[in-house]
Amino acid sequence: MTTRKLTIDNLQLNVSVCGQGSPLLLLNGLGGLIRTFDLLREELGDYMTITLDVPGVGKSQMPRWPMRLPRHADLIAKMLKQLKIEQVDVFGVSWGGALAQEFALRHPSMVRRLILAATSTGPVVLLKPADIVEFFSKSKSGKPHKQGGSRTSIQALLRFGLVKGMLSANPRTYYYQLAALVGWTSLLRLSRLRQRTLIVTGDRDPLVQMYNAHILRRIIRHAELHVIKGEGHFFVVTSAKRTAELIREFLCQQRNEEEPAQMIANG
Repeated sequence: MTTRKLTIDNLQLNVSVCGQGSPLLLLNGLGGLIRTFDLLREELGDYMTITLDVPGVGKSQMPRWPMRLPRHADLIAKMLKQLKIEQVDVFGVSWGGALAQEFALRHPSMVRRLILAATSTGPVVLLKPADIVEFFSKSKSGKPHKQGGSRTSIQALLRFGLVKGMLSANPRTYYYQLAALVGWTSLLRLSRLRQRTLIVTGDRDPLVQMYNAHILRRIIRHAELHVIKGEGHFFVVTSAKRTAELIREFLCQQRNEEEPAQMIANG
């Protein structure tokens, strides 16, 4: 996928736009690089997909200080305006799911439909700075990782992402993104959302467990939940075709419902 550089608020962002259809914004998880969405975007070739390396990730500029999540959301809005895109459907996964919620809450007129994958009302991941320090220090030393418990699952996910070239290898990236979530929650604000929302989760996700999806489903007014059987946290990659089918079914269903209403309004 080709990328280009945009300068927004004095930060250079690495942005990728491909396709000619209805615009769909893809927001990545913790440390996620643009290429994480390659398989999904191939399956969604009839959409215009927009994604980016958020500040501090991949080829986007590292900010001088960590940015809070609301500033990330405002930066996304300015990016879309620079691309001359007035409204998008939004798909956010894990950390990007938190960003998707914040973006929809701060800029509701820019979001047509919302899809939240493997995420929660915050903090979105159970990853701690100590996990990052331990993982990267042992990766450099060649020492084996400790076995047992949730920390092993987290380290296995990090190894999978790094091996597949989907995650940043820069520890500072993770510290900055985790700092963006400190004190953040959407729990008391999600009832304001008016967009139809699809919540997607894997029933074997060790990082963001399934109860988080049920909480989202209960709070968001117009939400539906889909559980992907046998999938974990990276189902966007390991089950890209099924994920794309769910996205398309949801967005097409909503579009078909809107068209008669628009015809009545115009008539």
